Amino acid sequence: MPQNDRQRERRPRAPSPHPDGLRERKKRETRQLISNIATELFKERGFEHVTVDDVAAAADVSKVTVFNYFPRKEDLFFDRSDDVQKLLRDALDSRGRRAPVAALRALAHTLVEQRHGFVKMTPGIAGFWKVVADSPALRARARELSDEVERDLGRMLAASASAPEGDPLARLVAALLVGTWRVAFREALRRQRSARAAISPEPFLELLERGFTAASAAARGSAYV
Repeated sequence: MPQNDRQRERRPRAPSPHPDGLRERKKRETRQLISNIATELFKERGFEHVTVDDVAAAADVSKVTVFNYFPRKEDLFFDRSDDVQKLLRDALDSRGRRAPVAALRALAHTLVEQRHGFVKMTPGIAGFWKVVADSPALRARARELSDEVERDLGRMLAASASAPEGDPLARLVAALLVGTWRVAFREALRRQRSARAAISPEPFLELLERGFTAASAAARGSAYV
């Protein structure tokens, strides 16, 4: 073998670029595919009439794979609950000199301006929540997720103000803000079902503003405002 060829033979092969990143992307894509297929099945047949076996067969994966990504059947439908906590955490972590409540208010306005999926009111979104309304299991899971967001937001607020984790004022502010979002969202859904088309975000924002005003008044004189 010529010298140059021997040198090339001994030279280690370069590793594949970003192998971990590629694997993670594939996992995200598989997870999203399973969730999308499950959501369509739930819309077509109703949540209680679709099994995890049905989802696995439609997605061409094993039942074990489905449970690897979604420990509960309900989580196939509510597949973005972790995104809520991330949005809240990022808003508080990057708030700079703004007060915590002001940072969350800015986040709410940004989501509305961007027509983010969490606030965009379209016939498809209304259809999604109709599946929830028709399913006792999904309604129960939705309440659990709302409680989880409220609890976690209270902890995040307390941490952002260097207050004890169980600070009752942080819990109060969190309850007011999560309750406000829930009322505003339900009202937007009601309007959407009547309109049968995308609706203006103005009434949604107006209710949110009232809620943020109430939260700011409740936390007056504290590090939260």
